Amino acid sequence: MSRSLGTGKLVALGGLATCAVLLVAVTGTVMAVLGGDLGCLGGGTALAQPVSTTAAKEIPPARLALYRAAGRRFDIDWSFLASIGTQECGSGNCAGDNGSGCAGPMQIADVRESPCSPGPGPTLWERFGLDANGDGVADVNDPADATFAAARILRVVMHAPATGGSYAAYRQAACNYYGACADGVASYADEVMRRAVSYGFRGQGSPPSSEGDLSQSSGETQSVACEASTSGASGSEIVRIAESQLAYSESPRGSNCTRYGPCVEWCSLFVAWVWERAGVPLRGGTAPYAYSGSIYEWAKAHGGRVLPPSATPSPGDAVFFGSGPTDSAHVGIVERVFADGEIVTIDGNYGDRVARVGPFPPAQAVRHGEPAPIYGYAEPPSPGAGAGGVSSRA
Repeated sequence: MSRSLGTGKLVALGGLATCAVLLVAVTGTVMAVLGGDLGCLGGGTALAQPVSTTAAKEIPPARLALYRAAGRRFDIDWSFLASIGTQECGSGNCAGDNGSGCAGPMQIADVRESPCSPGPGPTLWERFGLDANGDGVADVNDPADATFAAARILRVVMHAPATGGSYAAYRQAACNYYGACADGVASYADEVMRRAVSYGFRGQGSPPSSEGDLSQSSGETQSVACEASTSGASGSEIVRIAESQLAYSESPRGSNCTRYGPCVEWCSLFVAWVWERAGVPLRGGTAPYAYSGSIYEWAKAHGGRVLPPSATPSPGDAVFFGSGPTDSAHVGIVERVFADGEIVTIDGNYGDRVARVGPFPPAQAVRHGEPAPIYGYAEPPSPGAGAGGVSSRA
């Protein structure tokens, strides 16, 4: 359970996985247990607890609803749970094994005899995995399943206190989750707790926070979360999230390992991760969109619009380089469009990092460092859009 791969600290965590006692057998789905607690996932309301301005800005609305619902179900401070999720995966999906045997949005041990779970015994996911969204499958890569399972693991195995517990007790739970409080890569526990306080954590012993709370009722929170999970995203939100990732690089260099998905060439994983966090209803995590032409085809089939290279794109659109979706070399996100037609893009896996490219005239993409000419753009679907929707805009 770490953003870093292959650290020795994960061995200690794996030891917890093999020694943990399953206190309550998990049969059936969490939907049957929770009833209306899941909000968008099956009716009911989100928690009427305050959400800090920072939390509202940093956490996608649908994911925020999951953290709050899981916090209520397992009596754990949702801001702490959300901070763990942000620390591990930026509230993304992080689908697939991270190389150390942990997987999914909450980076839960999922591979036996791996650094995350040494020994042949059941992994944490095998012991505590849940089907929180009621689709009949407990999937470590599914945000709902993983978030609820992580809340349960934190309470049962990592000894997180109930909601209202002290700062010190929650900090120790963060240490337990990582397998150490800190190492040469991250001051894990301190980072988690600092972020939790910014999200609204107020347990005994917490340092003061300058964050104000949003005056947001549970009904308002629920409405925002449900809308975000089913509607299209705004270009400005896509750009904001993409800009927040600038200078992030794969680790170690040359590995193709990032927070955006499996350890493969990741320009398209980055675009999928950003679109998903902005509310674009991609399905199945980022891994299905690893090929750089896949998002072009997805947008075309799901109510988005695909545009020719002569079109004027909009901020937030995906921009594709190559000769076509079946021979696609690279993909980025349009950040700015100038009156003279020049564009600025934000690209993942550009020199092993997230980088800004341009401004450049679209017809001169290769001259300005892109690997191939632009063959098109894709707009994410608008709210209520149907299938198809090839644009004739030029």
